[in-house]
Amino acid sequence: MLVALFVCGCSSSGVPRVSGTSPARAPAILFPLAADSVRFTSGFGDPRAGGRTHHGQDLFCAKWTPILAVVNGTVDWIASGRPKNGKSYSILLRGDDGNQYFYDHLNNDNPGTKDNLGDPDLAYAPGMHDGARVTAGEIIGYVGDSGDAEASGPHLHFEIHLRSWDDPVDPGPALHAALARRDASSGRRSRP
Repeated sequence: MLVALFVCGCSSSGVPRVSGTSPARAPAILFPLAADSVRFTSGFGDPRAGGRTHHGQDLFCAKWTPILAVVNGTVDWIASGRPKNGKSYSILLRGDDGNQYFYDHLNNDNPGTKDNLGDPDLAYAPGMHDGARVTAGEIIGYVGDSGDAEASGPHLHFEIHLRSWDDPVDPGPALHAALARRDASSGRRSRP
């Protein structure tokens, strides 16, 4: 199912940092959330525990916000059972464009709770399974706080990997461009 998207506002914690990556490398995508307001934080390259770096952008919005396929492609993997404590519901989408798109921290709570006991049908849209074909704009899941996102609150962690998992790029430029295109198509003013 294609979803008509309209964004009323988006605030950013600043210009997304690009760590050794040219914004021109970011592919054209649809915005991954059907949200009226999204806050970008924890950008690409931010330090993480154990000397790791953040390979995505965190998009904070309301729990249960529909998550959308950013391109046509195939669902490579999702959790078929409830993740163990500390693990999250996530999706890896292999785009027809040859790139990989990783969505993390999908919902793991039963409605009206923060119980961390939600089954996969509360994280993923109906019909999602390994090998499912999806169309850009189709609902594939729902925002939550699974895994290590419990303390920070509901958000979508979103990554883009060009051609292979070993080539993560800052998704910030592609996300901001997707918002600008969505604004232009809906007649809204562009964001700063």
